[in-house]
Amino acid sequence: VRNRLLGMITDIRSEGLFSEITIEVSTQQIVSIITRRGCEELGLKKGMQVYALFKATEVMVSRP
Repeated sequence: VRNRLLGMITDIRSEGLFSEITIEVSTQQIVSIITRRGCEELGLKKGMQVYALFKATEVMVSRP
């Protein structure tokens, strides 16, 4: 399946209506902002394995 990366949650920071989820994929990190409610409904916890799903139209590319 394209646009799906398996990783582990390394950090969750919730403030107000949103949660910032940090996912380690191999040696890289992906950070996603989701609703706090979505985080709670998925039962997300630090150390949990999850998939990072993304739409190619929303991926930005930059140079180091």
